[in-house]
This record gives sequence, structure tokens and C-alpha cells, in this order.
Amino acid sequence: MLINSIMPYVTLTTGFLIPAIKRKMDRKFGRDPYVTKKTSMAQYKMLYSGADYLVHFKYAGVLNIIYITMMYGVGMPLLFPIAAFNFFNQYLTERIIVAYQVKQPPALDDKLTNNCIDMLKWAPIFLLFNGYWMLSSPQIFQRKWYYKETSILNMKSHHFFTSGVNWASPVLLMCMASMLLIIVQKIFADQLMKWGFALQSKEIKVDEDLPNFFKSVKLSQADELVIENENMQKNFGICINDPDTIETLNNTCIPKKAVQGTPWYQVLSNPKYSTLFYYIGAFVEEREKLIEDDQVDFLNNDG
Repeated sequence: MLINSIMPYVTLTTGFLIPAIKRKMDRKFGRDPYVTKKTSMAQYKMLYSGADYLVHFKYAGVLNIIYITMMYGVGMPLLFPIAAFNFFNQYLTERIIVAYQVKQPPALDDKLTNNCIDMLKWAPIFLLFNGYWMLSSPQIFQRKWYYKETSILNMKSHHFFTSGVNWASPVLLMCMASMLLIIVQKIFADQLMKWGFALQSKEIKVDEDLPNFFKSVKLSQADELVIENENMQKNFGICINDPDTIETLNNTCIPKKAVQGTPWYQVLSNPKYSTLFYYIGAFVEEREKLIEDDQVDFLNNDG
């Protein structure tokens, strides 16, 4: 845990250092960014772009820290300040990483966050039950120990559940109360919801006062389809979109409320896929310097 608490700074340092070394080597240790060994624009963009932000990996790290702290925190109270120190370091470094190192994360809904919260709900249960077992251990608080008959045997703990009252009994009562609440919530969920003791699980539909779809498309997003359609008609003689849709997009104005992300369902509208396919859309400025449409490769007799 202590080593894990300083790992965010290692990630931050390597995130700046490794890409800088790769770019320096690509420029042959010069300062001119136009000097490159890359043979395509996509490779050049990948070199100078940041890495993908793996948000699911960050969630996994948070869950790991919380569950380890809750499982063993009662027996090792030092885990609680270490976990707090870890979260502070992650908060500090992640803000820098998102701002200066990685690509802009995609727009996600709340499913991943809700799943993480559902998993975190069980962490206090682990704290109570494992904490009670540690507090009731006779080896820790009563210093009881037992002889081993031979050196190859493990010493028995003689730690069993007892009904007597001791210093761990309040934690046991909280364990029983928490399990009772969970059982009641699971069995009588509908009735509790009617009485107002639980949140409604149904999704609440809210009128977001969104404009018409074609009035919320950005000009750059509209040009993506319009110019691509004109390019296909000019070079290949085909129309890939409905003419009425193209006319509507061609007459669109600056939206008051714009669509976040890409509004189109075609695969190449996703920047990640367009980069992987080395796709350069017709809407890219000075595209003729990067790609030539309808080019015919003339082969010699040798093929």
C-alpha cells in the first residue's frame, strides 16, 4: 500500500518522459518537429498525440485500495492514513495527466460509476466482519498462545465464535444490524419504496429541452458529411447520403446547444477508428497534400 501510494507520481513522470524520448529520437535529436522518420500522417499523429485514458483501470485501482483498507484496516489502522495519502496523490496527479498527457476521454454515461458505487457498498460489510474477527482474536488482545507438538505443525489459534460479551461485541452487533438491513432491503424493496424509505429504481425521464437534431449539429460535424458526399460524387460518381439530408446540413447554422462527441453512427466518424484505419476525410484542410483520391498504380512487366 505504501509503495502503491507513490506510484501515481511514477506514472506521471513516465507519462512525460517516455513520449518525449520517442519524439526526440524520431526527430533525430533535433528541434525541428517537421523532421520525422514516420511514413504516414497517422503514425506522426499517434506519436505526438497522448495515450488513451484507461478510466476502467483507474476505477480498479480505487476499488483495490478501498477493499484492502476495509479488510485489514481494523487490525492495521495505519492503512487508513496511507489510503487517504494515496487518494490525495491520485487526485493531484490525475488532474495533470488528464490535462497534459492523455487524449480527451470519450463521453461516458453513468453506468460505470454506478457499477463502482454498487461494488463499494459491500466494503463496510467487510470492515465490520473482518474487523470483528480481528478484535475477538485471543492472540492479539489476550496474548494467548499454544505449544506445537512438532516443528512441522502450525500453531492452532483456538479462535472460535463465542456468545460472550467482550470488547468486540459492539462490532458484532453492528454486523448483525447491517445484515438485517440488507435482508430487509432485498425482501421488502417494493414495500419500502411505497413508504418512501428507498430510492426508486426506475429511470426518471427528464425533458432536457433539446433542440431539433439538425439544429444541434456543429458546423464541423455537418461539413464532415457534406464534403465527404461531394467528394464521393466528384471522384466516384456515387451518392452515399440522402440528398435532402445533405441539403439540410449544408444550410445549418451555429447551434445554441451542440451535440457532444460525434452525432454520426458511421465507424470512421470515431477518431480512434479513423486513426487506426489511416483514414483522412475529405473535410480535412489541405487534404490533397496528404492523400490522392482515385490514384491508379501502374505496374511494370515484373508486376
